[in-house]
Amino acid sequence: MRVIDVAGKRKLHFEMKQRELKCSILITLAGFVIATNILAFQISFELSQLYHYIVAFFLLIYFSFNLYSNN
Repeated sequence: MRVIDVAGKRKLHFEMKQRELKCSILITLAGFVIATNILAFQISFELSQLYHYIVAFFLLIYFSFNLYSNN
């Protein structure tokens, strides 16, 4: 005759699910932190590059109006 410990198996299964849930939440939070850091770095890099584009754009407009007004 065999005795099956159903309550022990359910408890073990519940503990595994709890651990799995905790790990998935930690992985999600880690991914969110990494994505936020990448976005912050990308925005800071784009703003430093954006300065050059703004200066070049205004120089282009200035020279365009200067050449247009000479004609």
